[in-house]
Amino acid sequence: MTGVGKRFGKVTALEDAWLRVREGALHAVVGENGAGKTTLMRVLYGGLVPDTGRVVVDGQDRTGWATAEAIAAGVGMVSQHYSIIPELTCLQNLVLGAEPGAFFDPAKARIRATELAGAMGFRFDWDGPAAELSPAGAQKLEILKLLWRRVRIMILDEPTAMLSPADSDALFESLRQLAQSGATVILVTHRLPEVMQHCEHVTVLRGGRVVADLPVSESNTDMLTELIVGHPLRPPSVREPPRESSPMLEVDGLTAKGRRGEVALKQISFNVCAGEVVGIAGVDGSGQRELFQVLAGLLRPLEGVVRLAGRDLQGTSPADRIRSGIRLIPEDRHTEGIVDDWSLVENAALGLHRLPPLAKGPLIDLPGRRAQAEAIAQRFQTRHGGLHLPIRSLSGGNQQRFVAARSLALQPKLILAFQPTRGLDIDGARNVYDAIRRECSLGAAALIVSFDLDELLEHCDRVLAMNGGRLAAPSQMDRNEIGRLMVGAA
Repeated sequence: MTGVGKRFGKVTALEDAWLRVREGALHAVVGENGAGKTTLMRVLYGGLVPDTGRVVVDGQDRTGWATAEAIAAGVGMVSQHYSIIPELTCLQNLVLGAEPGAFFDPAKARIRATELAGAMGFRFDWDGPAAELSPAGAQKLEILKLLWRRVRIMILDEPTAMLSPADSDALFESLRQLAQSGATVILVTHRLPEVMQHCEHVTVLRGGRVVADLPVSESNTDMLTELIVGHPLRPPSVREPPRESSPMLEVDGLTAKGRRGEVALKQISFNVCAGEVVGIAGVDGSGQRELFQVLAGLLRPLEGVVRLAGRDLQGTSPADRIRSGIRLIPEDRHTEGIVDDWSLVENAALGLHRLPPLAKGPLIDLPGRRAQAEAIAQRFQTRHGGLHLPIRSLSGGNQQRFVAARSLALQPKLILAFQPTRGLDIDGARNVYDAIRRECSLGAAALIVSFDLDELLEHCDRVLAMNGGRLAAPSQMDRNEIGRLMVGAA
């Protein structure tokens, strides 16, 4: 790719950008949110037509080709926005658009699907509806769709954002095997340790331009960080231990069923004090999702008590819990946090629409909503072309910044954050955690679920481990001990 330029209205997404990837490589593309990484990949994949520049694949000029042509030529992309159809089964989603002939044989398709999944270390209920997949499960299915189509050039946009450390390691082992067999993998990521550990070459974008292109062996994390942000990264804020305080959140004997009727939470008990940031580590599907649904009022427990600032929340609605000060950074912003076609102003009011300054009694306060949207956008420097534009016009990372900032607005008492830095760059992730801690210093409490154990260890006062619906507290903040508790080995 050479001389690639792309504008969206007044916003320049790419300017004279370029990319050279050799066959059989694991090649990383890194940069801040809004640096142009995804736009460049969509140009390569045929999802966007560049304003300027050329795209050459296997020696042939493919500039402006359609996505169908890219797929036919063996180029596939898994974006941050999944294309899973919830009403279809996992098997139907896998083969949709790439059926192996005029007559579809589900039995043969299931055999091949199982073989492909096994080679990647994945497992699926092929007859189960895709609606029951977790975001991590949907991500795995999207990756498998590329293998089903026998792609030779795989573009993976933040592929490990929703995977556990074990799943991430297994994925990269499979990607390495694919590369050794001749496939080419282009990895768009913010996780620099993954780049250093697994990739051979790295291209850095900043402000729509390529600012560096070099072998990974000639770089290090600090160098790449400075290239990405354009300046030395500020040191992390000093974390003071939380002061002694009364519990903000009390959970006692909580038991609840999941969507399939299984017991997903088993006698969970813990407290989170005002001023405290507590993390929950665990392999995906260990009960974290059901715990947050119960705390938010979306799932009724079989037994147990939940108290917020001493008040029993039994029987209260999600709206009442929001009024009481509970705020949620959802796991999947697209299904739980935003309405794609609504403006930033409208999305700023989601969930908070009954509260001042967004409302005056039963009436909508339009000036208040605009002012609140502006404050939310400014908090984490969300890059946008105007508050009136639909939120789908933002990059994935900027959507996450906006959702995270909204969830910290209007004096929260309890912050429930599920993968709060998903898709965020280094600076953005640190800003979110600093803001969470700032709210906690003002009297809030925070409960954070992340599949990145190192992230929890860096930013939390305590880390609890979930496994099989049970919660365990390690004796100390030790990575190995917490890792053993996560898999039930301690």
